[in-house]
Amino acid sequence: MTIPEGHRVELELPEDMPVGPAEVIVLATPTKEAQPRTRPLGMDAGLITIAEDFDAPLPDEVQRAFEGEP
Repeated sequence: MTIPEGHRVELELPEDMPVGPAEVIVLATPTKEAQPRTRPLGMDAGLITIAEDFDAPLPDEVQRAFEGEP
């Protein structure tokens, strides 16, 4: 099937399909234009600074909060 410009599709369902709520799933094959563009590695180099103590142990009260303790 090709999606028409109006983006409307009419379905004819089998007679034995039960009446009531249903979920309709549409799977589309991405076109080359719709593919996400890749971002080159390092394109944001120098825009973020990580603190020297980034991987230092957390203060006790913060560590307890992460562990769900009061």
